[in-house]
Amino acid sequence: MAQLPPTNQVILTGEVTEEPTIHYLAPDFPEVHLRLKTEEQVSGREGGKSYTQRLWHRIVARGSTGMLLEQTHEGSILSIAGRIEYVREVDRSGTSTLVTEIVATHARIHQQASRGTTPTASTPASPTFDATAYPPTEDEDPLS
Repeated sequence: MAQLPPTNQVILTGEVTEEPTIHYLAPDFPEVHLRLKTEEQVSGREGGKSYTQRLWHRIVARGSTGMLLEQTHEGSILSIAGRIEYVREVDRSGTSTLVTEIVATHARIHQQASRGTTPTASTPASPTFDATAYPPTEDEDPLS
């Protein structure tokens, strides 16, 4: 039997649990960070009751995959294909933590959620600004 070469490959399908954060590394080259929740039915040990196992994954997508995931919002259903990476993060106090991320190389949006349409999302109404309500005074230079 032929031995398979070692691979680092992950495929996940789940729900986006919070609004993605987007940073641009270059024009038209976004880096999108999001959290994906997966659920699976697991049976208990030795014939025990089955239960739902929920896992939350940190997803990072760059380039064209990031451009696709820029459109997602909390509540969207996605499939992600990519690889596992371990990143060392250092907080302000100098404490180092090893974090597991999934670097997405391919993505597919199965169900798109609109911004603010999820039942758990509460988006406060942003106040509107009316500049005509504040005319310049006589001693004020509008060009300064």
